[in-house]
Amino acid sequence: MEAKAKAYFKSEHTSAWEEISTPEDVNRVIDYLLFGDKEYHSAAKFCSLKRMALPSGSPDHEFIVGVNPESKMGAITFSFDNHDLASVGETGSHEELFYHVAGHEAFFPENAEVPIALIRDAVKEFVLSGGELPTCITWQPVA
Repeated sequence: MEAKAKAYFKSEHTSAWEEISTPEDVNRVIDYLLFGDKEYHSAAKFCSLKRMALPSGSPDHEFIVGVNPESKMGAITFSFDNHDLASVGETGSHEELFYHVAGHEAFFPENAEVPIALIRDAVKEFVLSGGELPTCITWQPVA
């Protein structure tokens, strides 16, 4: 099956990201973040292979998904075409909300957390739509 996206969520992915083709692939990544035993691996960076690349060859977007195994909540940021957006959820109990993509911190607005089921739906929509903005969640601009 042709890959629709790739994901970076393990330290060993620095040279080769994991290909994502199906909803089951998305679930596998989210499950790894929720139940994996690696410390500082609570977020993933997804890149759609269906969007145009920049002249440099780099992706024209950044889609980061963080999950909290304890609260079963998560958050998403999506940067593209001069837009920086984050999911909108309930205001959390965090002064500062952040997750780790393979050991690197990713910061989110404190009100960005939504239920994991919604995170799964949004990531699947992003991957299967060719990198479009998921419509199943509400978005807010991030300064």
